[in-house]
Amino acid sequence: MFDLSVSMAAGEVIVRTADNRGFSVEEVADMAVSKILFVAEDAPAPIRDQAVGFQEVMRQVIVQHLNVAVDQDRATICAKLRGAGYPELADNLRSL
Repeated sequence: MFDLSVSMAAGEVIVRTADNRGFSVEEVADMAVSKILFVAEDAPAPIRDQAVGFQEVMRQVIVQHLNVAVDQDRATICAKLRGAGYPELADNLRSL
């Protein structure tokens, strides 16, 4: 005979939306930081302050790298568009 007890908690669910656009690099960075490092409200003040400071540094690093990723993805798409015979479309995309 088996005895199995399972307990689950959903935790905090956050829903984010954007109206007529995708999320910005900064918004995605904020989402990543909130998933990577949680800072408890009841943490001791020095620890909380250090964690919040680290969150900001982490956010800046993520924003910088996401911007590079976006630029590189556009460069790849533009190269493919030029290769497919759409240089004007590639130029328009690159200017965004």
